[in-house]
Amino acid sequence: MKVNILTRGFLSPNARGWLYSIIKHIPRLSERGIDLSFYLKNSEEVKFCDVVIVESKFVRDYWIKDEEKIFKLLINLKTKNNKVFFFDLGDSTYSWDLAVLPYVDKFLKPYIFKDRTNYFLPLDECNNITNYYQKRGMINYDTFRMPHFLKKGDKKLLDKIQVGFNYVFADYSCNSNLWKHDYFNRLARRSFKIFNKIMKIPKSYDFVTPSINRKQDLSCRILLNKYSNGINFHREETAKILSNQLSTNKINRKDYFSEIQNSKVVVSPFGWGEINLPRDYEVALSGSVLFKPDISHIDTWPNIFNKDTVVQYKWDLSNLLELVEKTISNYDEYIQYAIRLQNEYRQFSFNQFGTEKFCDHFIKILEN
Repeated sequence: MKVNILTRGFLSPNARGWLYSIIKHIPRLSERGIDLSFYLKNSEEVKFCDVVIVESKFVRDYWIKDEEKIFKLLINLKTKNNKVFFFDLGDSTYSWDLAVLPYVDKFLKPYIFKDRTNYFLPLDECNNITNYYQKRGMINYDTFRMPHFLKKGDKKLLDKIQVGFNYVFADYSCNSNLWKHDYFNRLARRSFKIFNKIMKIPKSYDFVTPSINRKQDLSCRILLNKYSNGINFHREETAKILSNQLSTNKINRKDYFSEIQNSKVVVSPFGWGEINLPRDYEVALSGSVLFKPDISHIDTWPNIFNKDTVVQYKWDLSNLLELVEKTISNYDEYIQYAIRLQNEYRQFSFNQFGTEKFCDHFIKILEN
């Protein structure tokens, strides 16, 4: 099966996560009959395949400049003999890209709603957490971007929204080229050919075993005032609640890894989406207990962040401090969350089991 992918390359964190996941498994996918090609620009040859996958970053700039160009691109990619898929790399379960649904055969996302009727709702700023605080009068209305949503009669369009895969397969170690911000890596990311040659696979020593003897109780290093109104409120309130316990200011990557590897609990509030990339995966590597707002509404694959691997608190943050104190006081019990999370993460990211599972899932997406 011939599969062509239109991508902007490794320029954004989400793109690095999804491209790594595919490129890492190319040898095995090739053995199983999948012929993959990547294109940084559209050309006539792109459409001549079985499946074209257009990543959302490839058309990102046109949403503001001229969204009709996006629709024309998708129409022109379609032939009688191929399928056109759109992979939304957005962080959130919701999407800013729902308008492409009439023009594609499948609309894939790393995270979608378990209850997909939520795509019929006009969430403020296309973001669950902003909508939550807005509807409860906890923030003032401040439209960042008008929401896209489906009409309730669009059942056929809704059926196109499916789980793609998340980025558990990428390398989240301290020295990973995917996330380091030095000059060489920033420059190399602009060259698809160079960057996909320097990616590495996590080593066994990158996994730090969970332990009750860690020196620090709690860590929560987060950026503030970088996001839209509702998310800023969520993160600022989290920082206030924890202010007597620790500093939430950002630190350099090496010191950050040292801190989370020596912390019993790491709190990870929402960012643009529910799962923080790369933080939540870094915590899985570090062997800490991961704290997040309730994520029970998410459907994803692989689902390593769940009720058995993550301690989840209420979106209004009313029980956050209580849960933190309870967990630290009873860490010999709660450490099991860290153990289960790291075990699930390891089996997908670090061995042949994960490779076969990814290839099975990827091929199922293409053939179904």
